[in-house]
Amino acid sequence: MSEWISVLAVFWALWLIDGARLAPRRGFTVVGLGRAARRARAAFSRLSLPGFLPAAWRIQMADVPFAVSPAGLWNRPAGAAGRPAEFPAERRVWRWSEIREVGVARGWIFINGARFCPDTGHLAAPQLLALAALPAAAREARLRTLMAAWFRPAHLRRRVRVLHARTRVPAALNTAGLAAYLAITVYVGGDLASHLALEWTERLVYALFAGLAALAALHLAAVIAAGRSLRRLKPVAPQKRAANLLSAAVMPPQALRLRALAGEGFFPAQHPVAIAVAVCSPATRDQLAFQALADLRWPIGDGRDEPAPAAATEIAAWFGAETERHLSRLLAAAGVAVPALFAAPTPDAPASCRYCPRCRDQFVDGTERCPHGIALQPVRRL
Repeated sequence: MSEWISVLAVFWALWLIDGARLAPRRGFTVVGLGRAARRARAAFSRLSLPGFLPAAWRIQMADVPFAVSPAGLWNRPAGAAGRPAEFPAERRVWRWSEIREVGVARGWIFINGARFCPDTGHLAAPQLLALAALPAAAREARLRTLMAAWFRPAHLRRRVRVLHARTRVPAALNTAGLAAYLAITVYVGGDLASHLALEWTERLVYALFAGLAALAALHLAAVIAAGRSLRRLKPVAPQKRAANLLSAAVMPPQALRLRALAGEGFFPAQHPVAIAVAVCSPATRDQLAFQALADLRWPIGDGRDEPAPAAATEIAAWFGAETERHLSRLLAAAGVAVPALFAAPTPDAPASCRYCPRCRDQFVDGTERCPHGIALQPVRRL
């Protein structure tokens, strides 16, 4: 029996770590169950964890890692919804006329041979080259079109429904398999055989081997069904679904989250607030919307002594105005009153009289600015 316990311990350890990913930088992981919208949970971290149940799906997204305008590009994000915001190790500002080549390597976009920003899928290398070749007026129109594609919650909801419909069979088989593995674990780990008559124990031993054979057939059927689903779920982002499915075929613990596997690369790059509007709770939506808008209205410095180049300031101003326009329209359609998001808080202590409009931390008399240099505003007195 101890050998069985060791096998099961290894099985569940592999199942727990399956799908867990440690990224080089923070990003958003959105995990939902079934086709239900506005119930998904969102986490901002380097560690991305999948859902517990086989019916769960996962979307991995990042903040837009740059600011762009008809004048050029800057590798400083504007309107970031994640906290804490991450700044580039080295500033890079490019005018479109200076761009000669754009490439992608090791998850980064390189411009003219210099590392520019993470490759998050919001603008691909060929799109950057195409923008650099356009006249200024045509480039501005094209940029507005490309940015509008980052704010499409209805499109995300449709893709969730499509993923749910086309992975219904492997998800159901995964659910049955997970239940069977749990039953075997309870039987072996709880040493239930010692509480049964010898006759029943012998019968259950034979039944256990028959059940394992059935589980093998169930596993194979689930992998085949997932493979058929992949052919109907065309990816729009980089993914390794075929290799991961092959790995799952030989490792049963990895084949219990086939719906999440099928969803890799199936969701286009979006703004995090658009994802929250599409599938997260109102509380998560409002939080990310506040953080993105606050980053636009009260940007903080990146810790460098020298001021940003004039071209960078120009680029950030255009990009910020365009992003806020899209966010305001998106939130209005979702029934969110932006002024309510920024309403002054009530004092959390008798001495509190001011607060930071970006982080909403409260301060006492004598403090005019927060540690990031943002002017404080008065709290709301009842």
